[in-house]
Amino acid sequence: MSDEQFAAAFDDAAQEYERGRPGYPPEAIDSLIRELQLERRSLVVDLAAGTGKLTRDLTRRFDEVIAIEPLAAMREQLARAAPTARALEGSAERMPLPDASADAVFVAQAFHWFDGRRALDEIARVLRRGGGLALLWNTTPWERREGPWFSRLDDLLEGSRADLSAMRRHASGKWRDAFDGDRRFQPLRTATFDNPQRVTPDEFLANLASRSYVARLEPVARRELLGELSGLLGQPGAPVEAGQVVVPMQTDVFWTIRS
Repeated sequence: MSDEQFAAAFDDAAQEYERGRPGYPPEAIDSLIRELQLERRSLVVDLAAGTGKLTRDLTRRFDEVIAIEPLAAMREQLARAAPTARALEGSAERMPLPDASADAVFVAQAFHWFDGRRALDEIARVLRRGGGLALLWNTTPWERREGPWFSRLDDLLEGSRADLSAMRRHASGKWRDAFDGDRRFQPLRTATFDNPQRVTPDEFLANLASRSYVARLEPVARRELLGELSGLLGQPGAPVEAGQVVVPMQTDVFWTIRS
């Protein structure tokens, strides 16, 4: 299955994405703002903005935010979530912005989907000299196989008929290849922040349902997998407290400056 097919799955799962996906810890965003030396009047771009999970936080910190998203259903959710942002149709490889027009480009949960070299060329075009690029990823305890229960969850996802190759690219660090030898950007720097989540079982399942490799399953296979995942919440060791699922999420951030 191609990257385009995986990415299109998000369009079908936009409502589940909005309901189930977590946001980003304020301290992570504020740290990036300090590192990139941004101000309230800075013009920032949220690239591949999705339903606006990061956009809404950026609009609280900046007067001018441009959100670029290729998928129509995602942009509809984005317009409701962050109405003060300017939402534009576009992609990482073709942004509808002038040269050297942005003070920073933020990319949350998406750079591993891009054609890395072409995207970096486009980001370099849009950024002014001295502008910043910030990358964020929420990483899950099942991806890290933290403990028996989350390992069983990961096994269920692995055992499904979904192709997980696209998901694994972020964890593999393959996306970093785009930066190798690129003198337009300073070396990437990184930090990790805790981003714990307490969600309802429905929200937890919506998170899983919004994953492209689940969304692209045939309807019967998707229902069966989600049923198994729901059943797992009732098994011993499930991280359920007072009717909520406790998810020890982390947020990895990376940043660099346009030379």
